[in-house]
Amino acid sequence: LPFVSYGGTALVTLCLGLGILMSVQRARFLTQK
Repeated sequence: LPFVSYGGTALVTLCLGLGILMSVQRARFLTQK
């Protein structure tokens, strides 16, 4: 992945990853109820 070499895009990918993780956790929490 050439994008990792750039700092800005790396931060963007990190934010996207965190967003996906949070969405998955929310889905699990809702399904538990």
